[in-house]
Amino acid sequence: MHKLFFLLIVSLMFTACEPTRRAAPPLPPGVERGQTWEEASDHGYEEPVYTTPEYIAYALKGSRNFRLAIHKTYRSDVCDNNPESATVRYVISETGEVLNIHPITTIENKCLDGLRDTFRSFEFFPAEHHDEPVNMMMAITFTRARI
Repeated sequence: MHKLFFLLIVSLMFTACEPTRRAAPPLPPGVERGQTWEEASDHGYEEPVYTTPEYIAYALKGSRNFRLAIHKTYRSDVCDNNPESATVRYVISETGEVLNIHPITTIENKCLDGLRDTFRSFEFFPAEHHDEPVNMMMAITFTRARI
């Protein structure tokens, strides 16, 4: 009986640690679920890249750790000659890896390489649309100021 109880507790612990899907936030009027990034093929993506899937991607180590790592990289001496704040788009694959980042703000190549390494060091729970994992584009704005 004790072994059965122990197995029950252990199985509950493992299922409680499993990542779950995170529903997308409400969309503004006129925006539909399932929209894709129109410029995806221009950047070499063969599969569609969703901007509004049913379930969004998120960092497995936590979004706060993700933001802190990006801010730390952007505050480093490598990025000193760049704007005070910057915005980049990044594409997360169906397997939860960052495929590439696409800066909206002009950033020097040396800094961009450091940011790319930081982004790729994180693993994500992939986005889903119609119960299938999909590529998703997300964006983040970061500054040199402390958060």
